[in-house]
Amino acid sequence: MQETTDGLQEKTESPAQDNALGERKKESYRIFDDIAGTYDPLNRFLSMGIDVYWRHRMKKELPKKEGLKLLDLATGTADVPLILIKNPHVTKIRGLDMSKNMIAIGREKIKERNLQEKITLDIGDGCNLPEKDNSWDVTTVSFGIRNFPDCFKGLQEMYRVLKPGGQIMVMEFSLPSNFLIKAIYLFYFRKVLPFIGNLFSGHGDAYSYLNQTVEDFPYGRQFLDLMDKANFKKTRAIPLTFGIATLYIGEK
Repeated sequence: MQETTDGLQEKTESPAQDNALGERKKESYRIFDDIAGTYDPLNRFLSMGIDVYWRHRMKKELPKKEGLKLLDLATGTADVPLILIKNPHVTKIRGLDMSKNMIAIGREKIKERNLQEKITLDIGDGCNLPEKDNSWDVTTVSFGIRNFPDCFKGLQEMYRVLKPGGQIMVMEFSLPSNFLIKAIYLFYFRKVLPFIGNLFSGHGDAYSYLNQTVEDFPYGRQFLDLMDKANFKKTRAIPLTFGIATLYIGEK
């Protein structure tokens, strides 16, 4: 296991989930069904557009191999596939998500760009993938694995469906190591983001739930340890924007 940047903070508290939060994760797709209509514009606003840069960084880290076929989990409204398909090495992307309303919006976005032959979206559970063993060159998940009821099971499933030599890419929120940046970040995540998100989405606590899942998630070294335990090799972590998010990469 290795890290690309010194000082990547390790989460110190236990990764065991609170029972109530764990139960809610099993039904989290219902939250995304409820907020699907406002999800994209709120995402751009609340992240100040940084999330677009993060997805382009993921695109740059794809393997330099012709004819790549990608499986994107928790694909939502297809933001990740629509950027990754721009990599000239990628020929096909299949996105899976449990939220039918998010998938419906994603399909419309794909249709508008006339990419139906290259990108397909379907309902699918990240912890029980409807895919054959050794069938994909790359598996990806962005800001979704923290919502899995069992993120380790999700990693095992991603390993199973990868071809030998295939690459996993997981992008997820993390906590900055710098004390001042971390304090500002937590204030924004705990106070500002939930207030604005809940208000404009029309949902009572969807964005409060977002904060809870971020702080519950085993980021940094703990997540790399989970990847190692799931048998991934050459695991590494790339902190993004002061460590607000992290891109984890490994190989089968």
